[in-house]
Amino acid sequence: MHHRQILDIALRELPAHRAAYLSRVADALGRDPALDERGHLAYPVLAAAATGIEPVLEPADCARHIVGFLLSHAEGIAHTLYSPAYLQQGSAAMTPWADRLRANLSIAIMDELASGRLVLDEPKVWRFGSDGRGDAHFPYAEEIEEG
Repeated sequence: MHHRQILDIALRELPAHRAAYLSRVADALGRDPALDERGHLAYPVLAAAATGIEPVLEPADCARHIVGFLLSHAEGIAHTLYSPAYLQQGSAAMTPWADRLRANLSIAIMDELASGRLVLDEPKVWRFGSDGRGDAHFPYAEEIEEG
């Protein structure tokens, strides 16, 4: 089995926008020369972490963080990948590494937000009600006169 297929199988379970994002991240990982000897370690960890990776960073930037993570933890990931636990449990054996990868990516996102290099354009949701409950009745509430 080609190592990328491990990730491709996991992507089938995700919403289309998240699967497309992680596919672009995987494409960037495949082009990175730093992973020539260790690229096979990336896909099982990425597959195990896929459900919790938010598509916030640019795919190339996300891939750069994943490469750093893989290079730092290659020995431990390889130990898990080639252990009997991986054969018995599959991606569940990669859960500790997936959790660490998601934590590293979350830290990277928070650092980018804190520095101002990343700005999220989240849509604002306005909710209006006519039942008179709640604090915000903008723009339909009548002014309350204090007497």
